[in-house]
Amino acid sequence: MHSSGTLSSYVPNVRTDVSTLRKPLHGLQIAESCQSRLLHDTSGSGEKTVILVWKVVKIKSAVVGFRVPATQTLLNMTQRDNVTRNCFSLRGFRWKQTSEAELAEVDSKILSSMPCVSEKKMVQISNDQHLWSTVSNPKGQGTPLLMVHGMGGGVGLWSMNLDALSENRPVYAFDLLGFGRSSRPRFSTDPVEAENMFVNSIEAYREKMGLDKVILLGHSLGGYLCCSYTIRYPQHVKHLILADPWGMTERPNSDAVRNYSISARIFFRILSPFNPMATIRGVGPWGPSLVRKYRPGLAQIFSTKWGDDTLLHQYVYHCNAQTPSGEAGFKHLSWNLGWALRPMISRIHQISKEIPITFIYGSRSWMDRKTAWDIKNIRHGCYVDVQVLRGAGHHVYAERHDLFNLLVKSIASSVDKGELPTFDTKLLQIIRDFPSDADQPDDQY
Repeated sequence: MHSSGTLSSYVPNVRTDVSTLRKPLHGLQIAESCQSRLLHDTSGSGEKTVILVWKVVKIKSAVVGFRVPATQTLLNMTQRDNVTRNCFSLRGFRWKQTSEAELAEVDSKILSSMPCVSEKKMVQISNDQHLWSTVSNPKGQGTPLLMVHGMGGGVGLWSMNLDALSENRPVYAFDLLGFGRSSRPRFSTDPVEAENMFVNSIEAYREKMGLDKVILLGHSLGGYLCCSYTIRYPQHVKHLILADPWGMTERPNSDAVRNYSISARIFFRILSPFNPMATIRGVGPWGPSLVRKYRPGLAQIFSTKWGDDTLLHQYVYHCNAQTPSGEAGFKHLSWNLGWALRPMISRIHQISKEIPITFIYGSRSWMDRKTAWDIKNIRHGCYVDVQVLRGAGHHVYAERHDLFNLLVKSIASSVDKGELPTFDTKLLQIIRDFPSDADQPDDQY
């Protein structure tokens, strides 16, 4: 059915040619012990094909192959140039199926579904750093809302919120430094310096956009950074909204860790040396398929806005398959990726007592919302409100975007009036009446 042999048995001196192929491989080193196999094509075309197979030294146990028509088989190739050009050139092959241009294309498709976004541009925050920014309703009269996304996300994930939240006010949303389409610098390995890099970029963005006082809203990692920002720049924050924030809780002691399941302990032990999204990049061309397994229900929610249930996975992949910059910064802030090295509960007292804080959690989230109640006790006499939206997980802003948007709009309206939030009785009743059987554990990111 087929014949096989070493490559040099088909083409003389091919072993000396293999080393010249590293440049077309874009940095992937290949072993010189190449082999080829001549197989009959079973697709019905009647053509024979040559499959070239080699071991990728850089990635253990990985095998890459491609085909060339029988008219260009090795048996017919005797010149080195032909061998290199027709058999070994992999200019069309990429280990990571992503690029800045592809991310920009997906981002553009998402933003086109949001007519409220009137400004889309790169904002230069320093000589060598820029942030990708969007502004909705820039002429709105209400207090500006500044939104900060979580780990691995970007502006596109606010698409279920921007239209509603910008009805009466300007809304500013940007890709965090090191994420999405923003600059990807090397972050310090020191947790204090890494945190400062994030916070400094937020302040630089505020200055560049000419904002004074804002309602500051952050999700997950964004919530943690918004807390840090508010500690340093309280004069610019009128209300702090934390959506399922990461990094609030003290990390567990050794006794508590021993109570975790064996699988959980193994999981954290294996992943702790790596960046959180390393798997997406490590599996190379299989990355997009891996991401498609991520939260199919969430993809369906976004598809109601975008008209495409594959767009979320494309966006998440292209945001995270590139250079891990902000992701590395997050790793330097965290312990075993789950807890902050400098948890916010130990610093929350540094936030001015004059700044109201609202927590919004999903009832099915893996985040520990008990910490929010602890913070409410710590800040006795200050405004701290905790809202839990049933049926939502970690991505509460999307999974219950209807109620989330109503809550945020109510808070913003109170800020405009110079009052503390007082939620409409009907809204609170809707939140409380959501079926309790939806409260099932949800440990997905």
